[in-house]
Amino acid sequence: MKIQLLGLSLLISVSLIAQKDSLPSGVYSLKNGKPQKVGDVERKQLLNGSTLDLANLEIHTSTLLPGQINHAARASAETEELIIIKEGSLQATVEDSTKILGPGGLILLTAGDKQTMKNIFEKPVTYYVLAYKSKDGVNIARGKSGGGSFMKDWKDLVTLQTDKGQSRPVFDRPSSMFKRFDVHATALNPGIASHDPHRHRAEEIILMIKGTGVMQLGDTFHPVTVGDVILVNSMLPHGIKNTGNVQNGYFAIQWHSNAE
Repeated sequence: MKIQLLGLSLLISVSLIAQKDSLPSGVYSLKNGKPQKVGDVERKQLLNGSTLDLANLEIHTSTLLPGQINHAARASAETEELIIIKEGSLQATVEDSTKILGPGGLILLTAGDKQTMKNIFEKPVTYYVLAYKSKDGVNIARGKSGGGSFMKDWKDLVTLQTDKGQSRPVFDRPSSMFKRFDVHATALNPGIASHDPHRHRAEEIILMIKGTGVMQLGDTFHPVTVGDVILVNSMLPHGIKNTGNVQNGYFAIQWHSNAE
């Protein structure tokens, strides 16, 4: 009996630790981020923790003033990053490639690739950094065979007209962290819902880039606006509706683990 009670106690302790370390579904707003300086760069952290499939997920914004760089070219062998420009423009260099990216432009930085960014323009630039590490472990060879790191400006994305608004496929491919990583941008016309509330095994992030809406997470409805990051945990019913008078827009970011 003592052994059984000890085992139950350990199980409860492990469960509490897992819950403490997990990031709950919710709306993470930039207005709640506290500015801090990392070197000369201003940064606002939105969230940092673990999820069902991610050993770590950290999301922040960084702002570069004219002439500033984020850091000298460097790489991480353990972490992959998705970088999305919020406002302003910058010059991004990944390995030996350099590209100018404006609002909505993005970078998929696979583990092991070097990156540096510089604001060569006259106005500040702010961008999101989503840094993550899969519980499945890193697979740099898979990332390279899936196409490697990726830079694309918003104007270069293919725009598809739909009965609800617009869709812009960004990529759907293997990466150094996932067997499949899917990112697309959606624009909804006023009063339109993306779909009926639904759920799926894959976790998801919705990043609002234009307009307003209401996000359903389980039985709760949350108003959302530009700059909000919405984390949707596995199997949680969810859906978004445009509640504004103009078209809204968001990135939908979804990753697929080996457990699916």
